[in-house]
Amino acid sequence: MSHDEAALPALALAILRELAQPGLQDGLALPALSKRLGLGASAVLRQLSALGDAPLGGGQRGPGWVHVWQDQGRWRVALTAEGRAWCAQALPPCPPTA
Repeated sequence: MSHDEAALPALALAILRELAQPGLQDGLALPALSKRLGLGASAVLRQLSALGDAPLGGGQRGPGWVHVWQDQGRWRVALTAEGRAWCAQALPPCPPTA
């Protein structure tokens, strides 16, 4: 599925930028991602649903750029291979966040 950066909500872009940071290939805990973004986990999780591959309204699937899973009782989030490829192509390099 082709998405252009201008068509994505600001939160989606912020999530993709965070997850594309070097060293996060194994993902990030959902609470840590929420803290980095300064938002509640529920708001972040709603946006993650739209970035995943689950069928949403009307049965249309999302782009499949993120994977959310539970690991030992903690929710984790990571970019998929498709997500990494899209970020590498569409998002300009940005400095790592602290």
